[in-house]
Amino acid sequence: MRFRKAKKMSRKYLANPQQDKSYRARLFSNKSIDLRDNIVIADLGNGYGDINPKDENKRFK
Repeated sequence: MRFRKAKKMSRKYLANPQQDKSYRARLFSNKSIDLRDNIVIADLGNGYGDINPKDENKRFK
C-alpha cells in the first residue's frame, strides 16, 4: 500500500495555494476586469496616476 504525500498541508502549498493554476485561470476565477484596451489613466498632478477601466463589465473569459 502506497501513501501519497499530503499536498494540501505542505509549507510550499500553504504559501501559494494557486500554484497549479495558470495566470489566466486565476484571473477568470477571481472575476477580474480585463484592462487590455479598456483603460483610462488620469493624472492626479502630484506624480501619481489613477487607473480606471472604461467598461467595468468586461471580464476575463
